[in-house]
This record gives sequence, structure tokens and C-alpha cells, in this order.
Amino acid sequence: MKWYQTLRRKAQESIPTLASLKVLIPQMIQAAQKVYDEWDQDNEGLNPELGAGGICQDIAEEMAGVLSMAGIDSATVSASVGDQHVWVFARFSDGVYSIDIPPGTYESGSGYVWRKKKDVRFDPSDLYIDNVSSNPDDFEEMTSE
Repeated sequence: MKWYQTLRRKAQESIPTLASLKVLIPQMIQAAQKVYDEWDQDNEGLNPELGAGGICQDIAEEMAGVLSMAGIDSATVSASVGDQHVWVFARFSDGVYSIDIPPGTYESGSGYVWRKKKDVRFDPSDLYIDNVSSNPDDFEEMTSE
């Protein structure tokens, strides 16, 4: 094995495995629930900080924080094709994963106008985990702006 292949293999061995994520799911759900529970809207659907906007960015930030505290490279990413939405990308030894609680789970609306759904209780089945690349080195490119 060439020296650079050995170096790359050792670097990948130090990256957490997907099993690390499975252990953190309860903490991620708890973090998302806290954000949801603290989200207040008035009768017109407005919040002093968010206006008519939703909380996907806050949920994603909290979930990424749980991952970061566990030593897992993670970042929030956003897209505005259709509706504006923010979720998490995380790097594991077997690739880059998208981690998300879809906004329809806890809010209704579109664009930048969202209303809180009543009495939502998150559970692990609400968390979507999808492999978006089998190469962990793609994380930097996928999360840079």
C-alpha cells in the first residue's frame, strides 16, 4: 500500500461511524422538541424574532450542535428550490449524510410564511437520515458556500 493510501485510510478511521449517529438520535429529537416547544406565534402567526417564518433553521442548528458536541463534523445547509428549508449534513466514515425533520411534521405553510402545528411530539421516526455521498471527503465541498 502506498504511503498516501495508508494516510487516507488512517484519516478515515478517525472519522466517527454512522453508529455514532444512532446513539445521538434521542438527544437530537430532544433538542428539536425544545425548539418547537419554545416557538410562540400570536393569532396572526407572527413571532417577535421570526416574523411569519418557521423554525427549520433553529431545529437544524440544535441538531448540528448535538453532533458537534459528540465530535461529528456537521453543518447546516439550505435550499430555496420550492420552499426555503434548512437541514443538516454530517460526515461519517462511510460518507456524508443528510439529517432532517421535514418541516411538514411541525409546521404548515410555504416560502417564508409558516404556522406552528399544534401539540407536536417528535419521536425518532420523524428523523430522516439519507446518504448523499459515499465519500466523507465530499463534506467540505457540500457544506461550503
